[in-house]
Parts: sequence; C-alpha cells; structure tokens
Amino acid sequence: MSPDPHTLAGRVSTEAGLDFEGSEGRDGEGRRWLELHPAGHPKASTFAIRATVGWRRLDVQLLPGTFAGGLVEAMGSADETGRATFSAVLEKCRADGAEVDFTVNGGAVAADALATWSSPWRSMGLVVRRGMLAINEGDEEGDSRLIERWTARIAAAVLALLPLEPHDEDIPEADVEGLPEGAKTRIEVNRYERDRRNRAAALAIHGYACKACDLQLDILYGDAAAGLIEVHHLTPVSELGPGYIINPRDDLAPLCPNCHSVAHRRAPPYSIEELRAMLSRS
Repeated sequence: MSPDPHTLAGRVSTEAGLDFEGSEGRDGEGRRWLELHPAGHPKASTFAIRATVGWRRLDVQLLPGTFAGGLVEAMGSADETGRATFSAVLEKCRADGAEVDFTVNGGAVAADALATWSSPWRSMGLVVRRGMLAINEGDEEGDSRLIERWTARIAAAVLALLPLEPHDEDIPEADVEGLPEGAKTRIEVNRYERDRRNRAAALAIHGYACKACDLQLDILYGDAAAGLIEVHHLTPVSELGPGYIINPRDDLAPLCPNCHSVAHRRAPPYSIEELRAMLSRS
C-alpha cells in the first residue's frame, strides 16, 4: 500500500528543512494512518503529524506531545512573520475545500485574530479534514501525491510557529560586504527564508508546478525529482527593507530552474506574466 511512511517522511523533510521519522498503524475503525515526528527527539516532548486515510477522505492532525507544554507556549509566542505564514497556509487549506479546526486552550480560534496570540498557550490543536477526494480507490501514485501534499501543508504551518535557530548560512551584515553579488544575494535570501519556513509555506500554498511554464518536475522525471522546484521572490530581495514580513502567498512563487534563471537575466527580474508571454511565442 502506498505511500511508505519512510518515503513520506523523506519528502516532507526535504520541503520543511526539518528531519522527520515516519511510522504507520491503524485506528480503531481500521483506517490506516501515517505519522511523522521530528527525528532524534522524543514525541512526548515535541509533536507528531498524523495523516489518517479513509475512503475518499484524508484527515491530517497535529499531535503535541504529552510533555510539550513548553514547545506549545513557544509556538503561541511566534513572531509576526510566523503568525502570518501560519494563517496563510490554513487559509489555503480552506480555499481548497478542507475543514480546518484550530483550537487554543480548549477553544476554537481564528489564526488571524489578535486575541489568539495575546494570551499564553497552554494547549493547542490543529486538524485539517478534506473529504470528497479521489483517494483510497486503488491509485497508489495518486494517493501518495495527495497524502504528501496535505501532510506537507500541516508541516509548513507548524514550522512557521516553531522556535527555530538561525540558518547556518546566516552571517553578520558586516561580513556580507565585499562578497560577490551572487553570494550576497544567497545570504540575503537565507535571511528572508528563515530556515526555509517561507519556502515550505510557499510550496504548501502554490504547489510544485512552475508558475511560468506549468512544468512539475516529479511528474516528468519521477521520484528522482520529487520536491525539485525553486522559490522566486516576486519583489527582489534587495528591495525588501529591514523587518519586511514575507507573505508566501503574495511575495513568493515556484519556478522551475530554467524559468527562474531566465527571470533573473534582467534587473529587475522578468515578471511571471512576461515569462508566460515569452513561452507563448515559442
């Protein structure tokens, strides 16, 4: 039966920038579930993400560990960027027909409401339910894509709130001066991507198909190209001021390596619309 939990863990790890381990089992109704949790850490003090597969239905749930109170409280203190990213991912889930149940301290809340973040979190829950899916009907490859897509979305939402350490490639601003332009750009992008949480959220919202040419590399090449897509800043990073809050829905877009390279052959970069116009003439 597809997908294998370890394969799912590997693919979600690649997109989230956080290593997951996978396991599987069945619930009391005999439905299969696949579960991911951060590798090298006990589930009791961190969290798990569980995808339960029913007939034409998929439920994906965040399960904070029994002793994860400190982590939950830290998630409730996420910065404005993390909150905006979390809210944007949940909004995309709803737009794609899912029911989203988000609770804090035992009560239903809205991710974009200030009151949600104004009091300490003692507990939280998140369940995304998507019915009327063409799933569990014998198409294993299609099942794998759906489970990966929805599990990666919840992983991106959780990642937005986690108290992450700075990216290893971040270096002080003073040390950026004197580097080649490409190196400067790479470091600036790392700062704005904040441990890839913006990338993960952008892909959770926009998907893995190139916005210019519609190419999805894993469909063309298979598993060898799973997750192979680049994330393009619609506004050049050099124009983003200090403290700018990236909105992954409006500020980022997936592009294949070819289209991304062409976009940056001009300053300012070619827009998505200009790239599509070029392709329509070919």
